[in-house]
Amino acid sequence: MDQFSKKWFKSDQLPPNDNGISVVELIDLISKSEFFGEIYMLMKIDDIKNDFIKIKGASTLVATLRALDKKYEKIDLESDFQDITLFSNDELTLNFNNLENEEYFVGVNCENVSAYPIHSARRDFFSGLYNMDKYASKLIAKGHQHILKENMRLLAEVTESRRKYRLLHDTKEDKYYLRGIVSTDHYNDYNNNIAAVVGLITLHKEMQEKNVEYELGLCEYNESSLRMFFYSSEKTELEGVGYVKNVVEIANDEIKRESLKFLGVCSINYTNKNNVERELILKPKEVKTKILSIPHNQSPKTAMKKLGEIENANNVHQEVYDDISKIREIKSPEQIKYLIKKKVEGARRDELKKYQDKFLRELSVKVENVIQLLEIFNKFNLIVDADIEAKEYLRYLMYEALIEAKK
Repeated sequence: MDQFSKKWFKSDQLPPNDNGISVVELIDLISKSEFFGEIYMLMKIDDIKNDFIKIKGASTLVATLRALDKKYEKIDLESDFQDITLFSNDELTLNFNNLENEEYFVGVNCENVSAYPIHSARRDFFSGLYNMDKYASKLIAKGHQHILKENMRLLAEVTESRRKYRLLHDTKEDKYYLRGIVSTDHYNDYNNNIAAVVGLITLHKEMQEKNVEYELGLCEYNESSLRMFFYSSEKTELEGVGYVKNVVEIANDEIKRESLKFLGVCSINYTNKNNVERELILKPKEVKTKILSIPHNQSPKTAMKKLGEIENANNVHQEVYDDISKIREIKSPEQIKYLIKKKVEGARRDELKKYQDKFLRELSVKVENVIQLLEIFNKFNLIVDADIEAKEYLRYLMYEALIEAKK
């Protein structure tokens, strides 16, 4: 379902007049959130309510999130296992029955709905039933829906389970989708809108306190997750290569355990033999880049207090830069290319395996310097093009090949 795949935009695609957004317009994005009052107070919005946030791309970001809100209504439905059946017209759906007393569905005059599972929702649902995901998948693939239905009937006799399901209602098509299963206890809905508001205001305050500027260099998103890369005006020369820019990545996932994360990453900017400037984001494992994280089970008061940890960003960026600077010491680019080849051949993630042959063709050329290595990675990015998750794994692969090989 392409409509749920991640999309992206970069700074060079922004309207020329998008120089930021007012605080008033920004916080309106979360005006309907149950946490609006707490966030307003804890982030001391009154002190900055007349400010303009001078972060290029902020207005486009907010407009993008508003468009998603207009298209999808998100419903957290608690349902007993006995009220769920499977399949509609031989297509796998989770059919939620007995909705007569559910406020949202009363409003749209529905007593039952059929929801199509998207992302990992099918796996999550069946894995929670005695780990029967592979079994269920094989039955569906073989066309044995009747066996799975009988399994569900028998399980309903012995299963006492009430779970909370995140449904998406496509209001234009009047179609429902199952996005995931969330905790029935201690789940705070820190959604994409909250991530954008908290992120932009946090960076705005840092810009006021320090001699630094930010712009939204890259944004990757879908209806339930958001990854924003804010490029700092701070950059450091990388002798013989180009320069390194500090980047604050603010990521959010509405379903997974850790919702809102601030990470410190970097980009390498270099000029190739054709005098064209390129940029590559390198990303070590999260344990090194994490500035702070706010899980769904954390109260807003505790979560907002943690934003003070953004001050750790300088230390994180320095550590990442120290790693990246080691690429100046590479004496044998061919050896690094060999390590990259081994990593590509050994890739187990489906996101990368499907591109292996194309990657290996790019690695068939002789490499004589670091710039040529970086150009190979740039070609890798072009190969995966709009495949957002593949690009994310490439960021890790690039870091491991160029940096960890030097340790």
